[in-house]
Formats: sequence, C-alpha cells, structure tokens
Amino acid sequence: MQFDTQQVEQLILLSVAVVASIFLLKLIMKCHKKKRLLQSNIYDIDLLSGEDFELFLYYFYKKHGYRVKLTPVTHDFGADLVIKSHGKRIVVQAKRYKERVGIKAVQEVIGSMAYYKAKQGMVITNSYYTQSAYVLAKSNGITLIGRNALIHMIEKDMVLLP
Repeated sequence: MQFDTQQVEQLILLSVAVVASIFLLKLIMKCHKKKRLLQSNIYDIDLLSGEDFELFLYYFYKKHGYRVKLTPVTHDFGADLVIKSHGKRIVVQAKRYKERVGIKAVQEVIGSMAYYKAKQGMVITNSYYTQSAYVLAKSNGITLIGRNALIHMIEKDMVLLP
C-alpha cells in the first residue's frame, strides 16, 4: 500500500493531535486531582491512600511557597518529601494511618536525614503517636505533627515546620 505526501501529512497531523489531546487530558486530570486534594478536610484525608496523602502534603506546602520534592514511591530511604525552607532541607515521613504511628516512622525519618542532607525531620500523620515515638522524636529533634495539628493546619490554611 502506497501513501502519497498528502496522506502522510494528514497521518502526522492526526498523530500530533492525538498526542496533544492525551497530554492535555493528563494535565487536566492532574489539576483536578490537585484541586480536590487541596480541598480535603481531615475526614477526606482519612480515606486517602498513602500516596495521595503524600501528594496532599506536597501540594499543601507548595501552595505556601515552599520548594518541595516528592521522593520515589519505593526506595525512598525513609523520607516521602523533602522541603526546602530558608536554605535548609527538612525531610518528611508521611503516615496516613488508622492506628497510632510508632517508633519505626521516627527511625525512618532519622535515617533519611543524612541521605538527603537534611538538618531537620518531621513525621506527619492523620492519626496519633505512640509514647515511644514521642520519646525517640524528642531525643533526636524530630517534629511530630499529629491529627490535631494537621486539622489546625488545614483549618487555618497554614504550614507547620520544625
């Protein structure tokens, strides 16, 4: 089967249009998801996946002018986000849990600080913390943002940093 020049040009234009449409659709979906996440209240957050909770925090801190990087979903070396604030790096471990967050989350963020060259670390959850998590966090200078502080952040539309 032979194609003439006009048919080839039409196929190229059609291909470009399809690729552009797919790109535009993905962009629209991403913007819609960002808007939906930023409108979340604590009860919406309770229903999010762990990855969407990380995205919520990413968009929330970005909205407030911070430079934020999402780490890879796997092999993240103990941090889900890296926030840059006033020239310093802060690593964040995000935990969207139903139960209390234990010592492991604090250990993970402590371990990630050297890898990401961070001066400070935080664990943010929609839940609460165990006593051992509080003890280890305090002795290592890790900031714990629990359910009540997260609700405050959302309701007042303000960020909390170490």
